[in-house]
Amino acid sequence: MPAILQLNVQQIISQALSFLLLLWLLRRFAWRPLLNVLDQRRAHIEEELRQAVQQKAELARLQDEYAQRLAAIEEEARSKIQQAILEGKRVAMEIQEQARAQGHAIITKSKETMALELAKAMISLRDQVAEMTVKAVERMLRRTLDEKAHRHLIDEVLDDLEREHARP
Repeated sequence: MPAILQLNVQQIISQALSFLLLLWLLRRFAWRPLLNVLDQRRAHIEEELRQAVQQKAELARLQDEYAQRLAAIEEEARSKIQQAILEGKRVAMEIQEQARAQGHAIITKSKETMALELAKAMISLRDQVAEMTVKAVERMLRRTLDEKAHRHLIDEVLDDLEREHARP
């Protein structure tokens, strides 16, 4: 047999023992701490994933709560706008009613003022007609009656004219 293929039993046993010793040393001093570090890392990652899931659920809850609050705020805003519109319409109606009442009051006062002015004008006209009548009668008669008699005569004539004018 060639020398390369020859097996040295002593060398194989020493290598096997060295391998077993190395395996025992690695297991005793390296693998346990390495496995502990890996277990701690796995536990840390699991905890972070659990927290991420919780945070995601909390975020979803907060988003729902935010959406509900936003909807409530929008509804309240719509309600306030509607109330403001209704209040504006009510105020407009009050202003219109006040304007109408003031208009009616002005018209009534104007009518009263016109009636008073008309009465004053009628009295003034009556006095003017009476004066003109007295002057015309004086000229016709060429005699002067006293003022009291003139006035009495004119008042009678005017009263008769008013009665005749009031009948039709």
